[in-house]
Amino acid sequence: MIFAKTKSIHLHKRQHQLELAEQRGLSKAQHNNGKLTLVKLRHDSNSAPKGRERDLFDEDEPLKDYATIDKHVDRETIEVMLGIIPAQTWPARYKIHKYWGRKPANIVSSYIDFFSIPGETILDPFSGSGVTIVEGARLKRRPIGFDLNPFAVRLTNAMLSPPTPAAFSEAARQVIAATERSIAHMYVTTCDSCGGDATVRSIGYIKDNMREIRYKCPHCKHTAARPPQPRDITLAAMELPVPFGAPDEEIIFGWEMQKLKRRNVKRWSELFTHRNYCAAAELRNAILEVTDPNTREWLLLSLTAGLAQFTRMIADFEGKAGGPSWKINCYWMPDKWQELNPIWYFENRVTKSLASALDLISNGAPFNSPRAKIVDSRVMPIKEDSVDYIFTDPPYGGEGIQYGELSYLWCLWLSEKQELGAEVAFNPYRRLDQDHYSNGLQKVFSECFRVLKPGRWMTVAFANKDPSVWDCLMNACRDAGFKFVTAAPMKRSAPSLTETTMHTAPKADLILTFQKPPAAQTDTARPEHAVTYSVGSAVERIVEAMRNCGIEMTPHNVFDRVTVDWFSWFYENGSRPNAVRPTLAKVEFYLRERGYTS
Repeated sequence: MIFAKTKSIHLHKRQHQLELAEQRGLSKAQHNNGKLTLVKLRHDSNSAPKGRERDLFDEDEPLKDYATIDKHVDRETIEVMLGIIPAQTWPARYKIHKYWGRKPANIVSSYIDFFSIPGETILDPFSGSGVTIVEGARLKRRPIGFDLNPFAVRLTNAMLSPPTPAAFSEAARQVIAATERSIAHMYVTTCDSCGGDATVRSIGYIKDNMREIRYKCPHCKHTAARPPQPRDITLAAMELPVPFGAPDEEIIFGWEMQKLKRRNVKRWSELFTHRNYCAAAELRNAILEVTDPNTREWLLLSLTAGLAQFTRMIADFEGKAGGPSWKINCYWMPDKWQELNPIWYFENRVTKSLASALDLISNGAPFNSPRAKIVDSRVMPIKEDSVDYIFTDPPYGGEGIQYGELSYLWCLWLSEKQELGAEVAFNPYRRLDQDHYSNGLQKVFSECFRVLKPGRWMTVAFANKDPSVWDCLMNACRDAGFKFVTAAPMKRSAPSLTETTMHTAPKADLILTFQKPPAAQTDTARPEHAVTYSVGSAVERIVEAMRNCGIEMTPHNVFDRVTVDWFSWFYENGSRPNAVRPTLAKVEFYLRERGYTS
């Protein structure tokens, strides 16, 4: 395991990297040293899909001969080559839109690059915001992405086909100008310096009481934050005609909407102030007039990317909570909040979208690869033994992120309908119990095993450390037939507010690597071991290994590595009553008991 490596292993890492890099650079070679083999395979476009009405490849031009990679590597090779990869912040291409639980692009791309080569087919059955798909396309793989969330699919496909920067900039200018003509007069105040009309940037409230106006004067460039004047209060209370087609409907009170239910909020429009709701609808109507489909789609996503900022979910106008953004994974209406100027902040989103488009174009977009599709991965339209590599980040289960519910507001404004009841999720507010979640994972990973080529790999990122949720994931992968290879903790590039403030929250995801056994080694029977897992012994081993490798020892770092160790033991030994599960409290207890911490 990566946490049990000694310094001698790490000293050979650079030499090992150079050797594998040299081997991978040979396009027509066979290395029979047990490490790596490059061979030529032909894509069989004529084989019929088994038990499927159609096949994804039927819609695309068949691949011709292409190189594929057959790696005969062991656990140590993977750990030495990949190790624990430090997460980097997201590159500009992913700043087009927020998405919950997005994995660091540099880690995803490192795994894709290690386990596949250009021209090969990679799959993400829970494609979400599209990191696997975009990174796969950028690395010249043939990515396939499935998701039941229509917003996730639209976001992914938009990133695969960005608009030209000039067309996007000009269309955005026209949209902003049209919206300013209709509603900018609602966001003005009197400048204390020159007495002219200044542009309101934000308004601070405590409950329904206006407390502070922040503005910038376009005439004298004066900026200020001051108490409201009668003019400010009058404008905020003014009733406006709601623009035609403004999206709205009754709220379905799922898990992430309970705070709204407690505030007696019944319709999505009530999440906005009246003028902000009208301003957002004016922006949407102006965008829908844009004729170029790629440009229009990117402008719509720029709107939904800023939509939360137009609501009453933006907390703390004094700036103590950082920048104005949607920070917690639920819908809520804090007592201390701020009303932001939608036109001002839409312009900010356009700037970020333009940077995303430029980054994507510099990396090869638009990409000539299959589009992401709204598909239930419990039944995939793919031929068996046709996928070269899988990287996925399945729903976390338990009290994890509810992706469908958190995308509901975006989908509403994009005129998309969601099938929330079909999600692979645990959600007692929508009668999706643990069996529903477990059965969903079982079916998806069974399909992953079916479509993956024998001898090839699957990587799964997972964050939830609830034991019952781990049982679901492990049983799904094990019952499908996957052989567990190795695991490593992965720090997030942008930890959530919960992770940074809650002591017991997990501070790292796990990156789990599995292999579909070669055709001659399909026996997945597990040996029975008469051993009991000991958290205390694991803490001792891991602390010693961390000291040898010079890794910072904190309770959370030790806990992350103990979780990896326990996962490996559990997966290989099976579900048994004496499989003691680690918790942060247990790890902290043994660290104190053995004198590692006070």
